[in-house]
Amino acid sequence: MLNAAPSFAKPKSVMVAALPAIEAPEPPPLRTIAPGRALCRAREGVLLPVEGAPLIYATRYAHAMAVRVTRADGSTLDLPVSADVERGGFLLAGPGSYGGDLRVSFDATLHGVWGFTPFDGPRFRIQSPRANSWRAIEGTTVIAGRDNSLTIEGGAAACVEDIALARTSGTTEPLKWAALPDGRITATIPKAQIAAGQVSLLVRQQGIADVDTIALTALTETGRIDAFTLHAGDLHGVLTGTRLDTVASLSVDGAVFSPGAVVRTGKADERVMTVHTPAPVAAWTVGQDRSGRVTLKDGRVLPVAVHVAPARPSVTLIDKTFAPAAHAASLPITLPSGTVMSVDASLTFSLRGAGATRFSGREQVEIATVDGRASTVIAAANGYRVQSAQVAIATIEPAKALGVSAYGPLRYRLLQDGAESDWAPLVTLVRLPTITGVTCDKGAPRCLLTGDALYLLAAVGGDAQFTGVAAIPDGYTASTVAIPRPTDTLFLKLRDDDSVVATAKPNVVDR
Repeated sequence: MLNAAPSFAKPKSVMVAALPAIEAPEPPPLRTIAPGRALCRAREGVLLPVEGAPLIYATRYAHAMAVRVTRADGSTLDLPVSADVERGGFLLAGPGSYGGDLRVSFDATLHGVWGFTPFDGPRFRIQSPRANSWRAIEGTTVIAGRDNSLTIEGGAAACVEDIALARTSGTTEPLKWAALPDGRITATIPKAQIAAGQVSLLVRQQGIADVDTIALTALTETGRIDAFTLHAGDLHGVLTGTRLDTVASLSVDGAVFSPGAVVRTGKADERVMTVHTPAPVAAWTVGQDRSGRVTLKDGRVLPVAVHVAPARPSVTLIDKTFAPAAHAASLPITLPSGTVMSVDASLTFSLRGAGATRFSGREQVEIATVDGRASTVIAAANGYRVQSAQVAIATIEPAKALGVSAYGPLRYRLLQDGAESDWAPLVTLVRLPTITGVTCDKGAPRCLLTGDALYLLAAVGGDAQFTGVAAIPDGYTASTVAIPRPTDTLFLKLRDDDSVVATAKPNVVDR
C-alpha cells in the first residue's frame, strides 16, 4: 500500500515485490507402458506409449520432441515425434517419411526440451517390416505324420500379424506361433494339418501388402523295416517294422506286393502285403531266404529281408453245439439256432484238417472277437481234444474265457508249429437280460415286465411285427419296463445285435 501515487519524476518512487526462489528444472518423469516389448513401425507409423507426465499433453512445456536412432553406418539421426493425447504417447511417422538406411530392428531414445532444458526420456525397441525378409533357419523340410516346430528369422517379429500353412490345393490353415526374445519366431505345424508333398508357410506383416512365402517340403517319416515273412503256398505275407503306413509297395524278384491295413502289435507294426503276380511266388520253397525292396510313398526305397516260412495250417468248421446256462426263477430266452449264442452258454465245435494239416493234440485254437477287444486260446489243458488226425474238438465258455462283457461276432483260427490258419467266422455272441415275469392289469393294452440288466434289450414287442414296440433307452437301469400286452410270446431285440430277435414265453399274471 502506498501513501501517495507513484511518481516517475525526481525523486522517483520505488516499488518492492517478493519473487519465488529460482530452482533447478525438473524434467517430466516419462516412462514406457510396455518396457522390453518391441514396437512395429509400419506404414502408418508407431505409437510410443508413455505415461507419468500429463503436462506434455496439456501444455507446450515439452517441445522439440524426437527419437534418436542409429543408422546402419553408425551415425545417429533424430526423427521427430508428436504427442497424441487420445492414444497416450508420441507418434513416430512410418518408414515412408524418411528414406534413410535404418535397420529392420533398432533402438530409439526419446528426447526433447522441457521449458529451456534438454531432457532424455525412455528407450524403445522399434522394428520396421521388410518384404521377403523371413527365412527358415533349420532348412525347408518338415516331416508329415508328426508335429513340427519350425523357426524362422530375418524379419520384424513385432510386425507379424499371422502365420498360416498353405497347401497346393489352395487351402490354408492358421498356425500357432510365438516370438522369441532374440527376434526369431517359432511356428508349430500340427501333424493333422500336414501331409507329404509341397506346402508353404505364409507370413503376413503389418504395412506390407505382399505376403512372405517360405516353400517347404513335407516328407513322410521313415520308419523301421524289419522283415517280410510269407508262408509257402500263400499269395500274401506280413511285413513287420514301424511306420508301415508310409509303405507304397514291396517287390521281390519281380513279384510286386501291395499293402493292406496296418495293425499295431506292441511296439511294432504289421502290414499284410498281397502279391499281384503270383507266378514267381509259386516257385519259392520253405527256408529259402531272399531280399526285397520296400518303396515308400515319397519315392524312397529301403531294403528288406524276405523269409519263406512253412505252409500255414488249414481247417474247416464241421459242427457246433450250444449248451445254455440255467437261470433259476427266470424265463428262458430262446435265440435263433446255429448262428447266435449267449455269452454265459457253453460252445463245443469240431474242426477238420484240410490239405496236409494233421492234428497231434499239441496245436491250439485261438478264439477272438472280430473287433479284437477280447481273445483266448484253447489248448489241451482247457478244452481242446483230438478225435483223429483229421478231426479236433474244442469247448469254450465265453463268459469265463473272454469276460462277461464280450459280445459280437467271434472268429477262430488254428495255431500249429508257429504258424496260424486264416481267421474264419464261428458264431455271434450276445448278452441276455434276466426276465422274471410279466404283470398285466385286466383289459389294459400294456403290461409291466420285470427283470434285471434290461439295458441289454433294444426293444420289446408283443408280436413278431413289434406292434406298439417298447423301445429301451440307452443306459436303462430300472428293473421294470412297460411293454405291449403279449399273446403267448415275447419278442426281444437285443442291444448287442438288434438284427437278432430272441423270444421268451411269459408267465403273464393278470391283476
